[in-house]
Amino acid sequence: MIYIDIKGKRSFQGTEVRGGNKVCIMENETPINAGKTEIPMWVYTLFAWMMIGHFIYIFGRCYLSGTLADVFWISHIGTLVGGLGALFRSRFLISIALVSLLEHHLFWLIDTSLWIVTGDFPFGTTTYLKDAALGDWLQSANHFFSVPALLFLAYWRGGVEKNAWIWSTVLFAVLTVISAIWLPPDANVNSAHRLWPGLEKLHLAPLEQLPKGWYPVIVVALNGLGNYLPVNLVLRVVYHYLLKRTHKFKQTNTALHK
Repeated sequence: MIYIDIKGKRSFQGTEVRGGNKVCIMENETPINAGKTEIPMWVYTLFAWMMIGHFIYIFGRCYLSGTLADVFWISHIGTLVGGLGALFRSRFLISIALVSLLEHHLFWLIDTSLWIVTGDFPFGTTTYLKDAALGDWLQSANHFFSVPALLFLAYWRGGVEKNAWIWSTVLFAVLTVISAIWLPPDANVNSAHRLWPGLEKLHLAPLEQLPKGWYPVIVVALNGLGNYLPVNLVLRVVYHYLLKRTHKFKQTNTALHK
């Protein structure tokens, strides 16, 4: 049986008073703190400024080159949100960032890695890297480190929030609306105006036949329900398993040392 603070918790088998504090007795449930690991603050700070610093670099580079529209890609804003989550040790912000970025960055890495290895882009969404300068590679560097950092941070904070996918969808919707209304159509940030080259290989080409006003709405809905929701569910299952294993390991170690 597991004892946790009764405030804000759901089902419980009974209550007990310990040290003047009312607690509830939980059964068959992984405790929220089971996977949290006390790590040095400098680790959070390092991850935070890796992500925030990268966003600052992107903003400065885009400002100087007159391409500020590129700042509004979900990849860049999600990295900023993750950096702020690390800085403030916010499970909520870390969850939003991780759910927002995981599939997008994985898709980018597959296309880029296979091009580096084979010389061909399987999807063709990252062909812009063919003639990329060092600055362009640095601008895309967050695809290599943001998700790994967020995966570790989420574990240290006890997993991802149950409804993170909803807030990730809201974030993507806001960025898509900004792109569709105010940003240049040629930039096509977040595919708000048309499919990004290569996405038609995922059988999404019919989306471009939709009326102009409906296209971004459907893109947001598909991204939320077809990307963020399943990613959120998978992460919840994986972290639940990992946190449960960690909790059992700690219990075994404690028993052995008694």
